[in-house]
Amino acid sequence: MSPLFKAIVIDDEPAARRLMKNLLQEHADVVQVIAEAGNGEEAIRKIEELNPDLIFLDIQMPDLTGFEVIEKLSRKPNIIFTTAYEQYAIKAFESFSIDYLLKPIKEERLNQSIEKLKQFGRLNTSINVAGLQEIIKQFQAPQKTTALTIKSGDRIILLRFENISYLEADDKYVFVYTLDGQKYLTDQSLAALSEKLPTQFYRIQKSYIINKDKIKEMHRHFNGRYLFIMEDKAATRLTSGRTYHDEIKTEFGL
Repeated sequence: MSPLFKAIVIDDEPAARRLMKNLLQEHADVVQVIAEAGNGEEAIRKIEELNPDLIFLDIQMPDLTGFEVIEKLSRKPNIIFTTAYEQYAIKAFESFSIDYLLKPIKEERLNQSIEKLKQFGRLNTSINVAGLQEIIKQFQAPQKTTALTIKSGDRIILLRFENISYLEADDKYVFVYTLDGQKYLTDQSLAALSEKLPTQFYRIQKSYIINKDKIKEMHRHFNGRYLFIMEDKAATRLTSGRTYHDEIKTEFGL
């Protein structure tokens, strides 16, 4: 039996598109991914050309937001939004009866969306974009965070992102290393930090997150690994995890 829904996965992050496609393999009897798009303009072009039944649409993209993509479509397929908005802001989507997946996407939550599609056959495509955007604005922070907060006794230290070289998980502890060689202990896990840090911070293995803007050199290493030499005072050398090989190749265009 052919799949019920032909879908396009739309997200500006290659790793996010890959994750979504991998998760959807478990629902191959219901959803067939026929294309993917890495930005809004490409998304519009492929939707108009391929006429999918369903799109997984990232809201925050560099050229067009997901809302702007919707406004430009001549025909609206089923839409499942993917978003990194905080949980409390998601109330806006619920109030508009819109299906959404909160990043990082969990398998069980995707399963719920697929079941809803199978049950009803059609999601809400009559979206009040202007109304939704207005509510979302109320939850957005007025300005971007520019520093990582570190608690040290009674003190709160602000480490500017541009001064951070890398972060390291060591047993139960996570340390932040700055360009001038300073080392700070944080009470947050590496997984939690990876969701809060801006896009220039990238995880190269389970124990390290590096600042991509502070990489001096990259070298191919053995067993599919890469060696990163940082621009910090110690010219720190960090080796990537073997399982991160494909993602690193995509991220750095190797």
